[in-house]
Amino acid sequence: MVSPQSSTGAYTTAFALFEALWEAGITACFVNVGSDHPSIIEAIVKGKRERPNSWPRMITCPSEITAISMADGYARVSGRPQAVIVHVDVGTQALGQGVHNASIGRAPVFIFAGLCPYTESGELPGSRTEYMHWLQEAPDQKAIVRQYCRYTGEVRTGLNIKQTIGRALQFAESTPKGPVYIASAREVLAQEIPPYSLDQDQWVPIGPSALPADAVHDICTALVQAERPLVITGYSGRDRRTPELLVALADLLPGIRVHDTGGSDVCFPFSHIASEGFRLSYDECTKNADMILLLDCDVPWIPSRNPPQKGVRIYHVDIDPLNQQIPVSFFPAHGRWKANSFTALTQLVNYIKSHESLAIQDPKFAARKVARAEIHKARLANIASQPRLGDSEPLDAHNIGSLLKKILPDSTTFVIEAVTASQILHDQLQPSRAGSWINCGGTGIGWSNGAALGVQMALTDLESKGERKQGLVCHVVGDGSFMCAAPSSALWVASKYEIPILTIVLNNGGWKAPRNSTELVYPTGLSTSASDDEVNVSFRPTPNYAALAEAATGSEVNWGSQTQPQGWTKGVRARTVKDLKEALQLACSRVVRERKGMLVEALM
Repeated sequence: MVSPQSSTGAYTTAFALFEALWEAGITACFVNVGSDHPSIIEAIVKGKRERPNSWPRMITCPSEITAISMADGYARVSGRPQAVIVHVDVGTQALGQGVHNASIGRAPVFIFAGLCPYTESGELPGSRTEYMHWLQEAPDQKAIVRQYCRYTGEVRTGLNIKQTIGRALQFAESTPKGPVYIASAREVLAQEIPPYSLDQDQWVPIGPSALPADAVHDICTALVQAERPLVITGYSGRDRRTPELLVALADLLPGIRVHDTGGSDVCFPFSHIASEGFRLSYDECTKNADMILLLDCDVPWIPSRNPPQKGVRIYHVDIDPLNQQIPVSFFPAHGRWKANSFTALTQLVNYIKSHESLAIQDPKFAARKVARAEIHKARLANIASQPRLGDSEPLDAHNIGSLLKKILPDSTTFVIEAVTASQILHDQLQPSRAGSWINCGGTGIGWSNGAALGVQMALTDLESKGERKQGLVCHVVGDGSFMCAAPSSALWVASKYEIPILTIVLNNGGWKAPRNSTELVYPTGLSTSASDDEVNVSFRPTPNYAALAEAATGSEVNWGSQTQPQGWTKGVRARTVKDLKEALQLACSRVVRERKGMLVEALM
């Protein structure tokens, strides 16, 4: 039997793990530690004490879904992965829908989990010492998340841990980006190894790919010759440089239209006359196009509802044009290429500019520009007519979106998880600045509770480097999504680490999406006359989310004192337009200037 290991601060596999993350540029670890992490904990303490300025920042997350969502949100802004540390099979399972969201949403996240010790009688440091070590050994722990990850691996010796991490990060950061998962047992993590480093210049992800010359010619020719060309996109705005290129393309080809189906990023400015706005793959614009360019788009249309007309020319440019993780995906195209959207658009724009034969001289283009401007003007007028803005008016998605746009600063970044209200909110907010609207892209609800915190952390890091001015992060979430992913955990993390965001909870008393889904299949079915309680989508009587926010962040809510102490997060309930105006004006002061948190519960 090996005697218990003393806390000598030795250079172990666990220490090399965090050192490797730091050397690779990962600056934050969102941690939820367990019995498989003794060496991890020793390494964290050693690093904090010995190299506080060159060690990842450790963020304690009481819920694993908060941890992975924070890392996901950080990656949406920075494009770089951060780390999530969870324990064995149970912690891995608790990541739940967060792994789906990172995978579908193309967000790079590095996940590390311990494994149960593989020795029983103290044969090695880290051997089994507690009851649960016989209960948490899954036959194949990595299989829990393998189908969602770009790479899964196991560290079996500390002598190559940095190579394993380097390889995992190459997968995470190569397109299509996504989560990676590494596991290791306690005995391996406790192993003492010689210190070493890797040359990070040799551990880079795959560089961007371009279109072949014939594809550039074919796509440009089709765009110019088409009468009703349409670009359908979904993720291209993840690269903040790409919306500007799409604008350049639209300006070169008056009359072109751009439709956003994913809503995960600002792919094209709403303010441009070519914008068709955001709809979740269902819009009439797909029915009358005679040429369609699909650009980083998973679901361009719903074949049973709004397919393109017969004979339309379709070209598909994507970092994953076959949707390799989606078994059923039958969207036709006359040409399909795996290419980086920024690189491909640069090629298309430059080709059109440099080829006189494609010069846009025909008067029809000027006429198309005038027509698009009129259509866009009418659309804006219709959107503006929707909100009821009298002080006593009840709240709905239209006037909430309108007030958010009018009152909050132009520099606001919106993190949206409003499900059935998201399209209306997009109409009212009209996001045009790259990076100003961030949506999940996946379907695991509850993403935004942690993601908004990660977005704010990433933006704060950019502010500290002088790369961005201080701004507000506004998190807009439906009550169903808010309830689904440990809201008290996310609120507590925001308070503990002083991550100031404004949260708007849209309280409409339950889930609306399942009812909508049912009516699409059974438009005259029993559910159309059933109550929310009958359909089992009601949250009434609803929780007091404003009070929950204050309680989760340490305020003594309703403890009998007439003067309650001012907590880090302030909760407010708004029932009317006047209430919401006042709450948002307070938020501008509290969140932006005082850098404290606020939650507004909008009762709809």
